[in-house]
Amino acid sequence: MSLSQIFKGTLVFLAALAFAYILVLTLNVWVSLLIAILVASAVRPAILRLMRWRIPQSIAVLIVYLGLATVTITILLVVLPPVVNQFVGYIQNDNRLANRIIDAQEWVQRTVTQVTGSEFELGINPEEIRTSVADIVEKVRVTAPSLIGNATGFLGEFILIIVMGLYWITSRERAGEFLVELAPLSRRGQFRAILDEIEGGLGSYVRSIVLVSIIVGILCFIILTVLRIPGAAAISFFYAVATAIPIIGGLIGVGLATSLALLTSPINAVIVLVVTFLLQQVENYWLTPRMMSHGADFDPLLVIVFVSMGFSLGGITGSLIAIPLAGTASILVKHLIIEPRKAVVTPNKVEGGILLSSDHPEA
Repeated sequence: MSLSQIFKGTLVFLAALAFAYILVLTLNVWVSLLIAILVASAVRPAILRLMRWRIPQSIAVLIVYLGLATVTITILLVVLPPVVNQFVGYIQNDNRLANRIIDAQEWVQRTVTQVTGSEFELGINPEEIRTSVADIVEKVRVTAPSLIGNATGFLGEFILIIVMGLYWITSRERAGEFLVELAPLSRRGQFRAILDEIEGGLGSYVRSIVLVSIIVGILCFIILTVLRIPGAAAISFFYAVATAIPIIGGLIGVGLATSLALLTSPINAVIVLVVTFLLQQVENYWLTPRMMSHGADFDPLLVIVFVSMGFSLGGITGSLIAIPLAGTASILVKHLIIEPRKAVVTPNKVEGGILLSSDHPEA
């Protein structure tokens, strides 16, 4: 190996290290960009539909995003104020929250004793509960300013995602053409088809997640309203949002919904626990796999496998991007490996059936 080759190889290696370092430092920006592209891919069919009605692209984009913002803000205004007021009330009077928990413990002990016929105790002293609740409330009071700061940061990231999505929608064609021009002239048509299929798969995946959350949220709200559970709207909203997190989202939703119901009464908490647990089984093993398999063109079993692998490797973030990455890899393999191999294979008829043979054995 010559000195110039060693020098070039060293430069390439150092450039790769520098790029990886910059990528790690700006990972949050790239994640925000990915989320913006996912959202933009999900709403693009609606924008294209408006454009077919001869509405200019800029106006169509504005209509769709304003519609999303209006629906989101309306839901938050309906759901959050009662929860926040209740939470603030417990923060201001921690003894009230402690009494709720003590009553719940006594109800559980009394119920289990009646069912089993033998004395049952959880073994938690009421004074210990009061002390623990007071400590937790004090920590919340101390960390409240930082929580407000985190909320402000989250709002900033949300605005950044919206802005990135708007720019992606308006500049999507130019970005696509730039990527297509990087491909050889003979493969540009195929490369354009790959990009369109990847974007369609990503958008379908996001729409599937949203649809699953909407369905379980509506079902939860209807059931809890029929059973006359207080705060059914807030409980259903938080449960629906949690189900968007693959694998553990259902468990988080069940725990959060049950905790909110416990603040009203132990019986309500038990009812909500049963309802959300049954809904979680339907969502995990029937609704989500079928919705995701339709959106990502995967078998339901593969959806569960890929999401589990993503969660094992990267936690919640890994589980959220597992299906988009697997779907993108599947599209690339189909277009770049499977279809080219099929193109060089010609069928030869033989007695008793068809024997597939290749014109190019080395392929």
